[in-house]
Amino acid sequence: MSVNPNISELKFHHIGLLVENIESSIEHYAELFGHNNISKVINVISQKVRVCFVKISEGNFIELVEPIGSESVVHNLLKKNITYYHIAYKVKDIQKMVERLEIINYKKLESFYSEAFSGKQCVFLYTPDGHLVELIEE
Repeated sequence: MSVNPNISELKFHHIGLLVENIESSIEHYAELFGHNNISKVINVISQKVRVCFVKISEGNFIELVEPIGSESVVHNLLKKNITYYHIAYKVKDIQKMVERLEIINYKKLESFYSEAFSGKQCVFLYTPDGHLVELIEE
């Protein structure tokens, strides 16, 4: 068995974008993609953020992420005008994928259960190039 992850096991789900005001961002994206393609706003308490998803095509989304207060993990990124946040993939076996990615020098940051995905497990990792990736349990 190869230790390298099989790219077919990573199913693109979304790109996360940081926003200062989720409601005003929703209005902008609703003009582009329609109100029916915007999810409700969800509080992800463990991450201290509010999120919503903009459907841009079948199974592909933009996640709008607004920090809840200065203690949010993304607050300082937004203050530095870093708005492209992460890329996310759904995977069937999240633990197996983390192990395989760590072998090729991905660095696991944290694991949590997200209200945005009906309590499913998520994990953030840094790629060897320093990009942030989120894995979401299918």
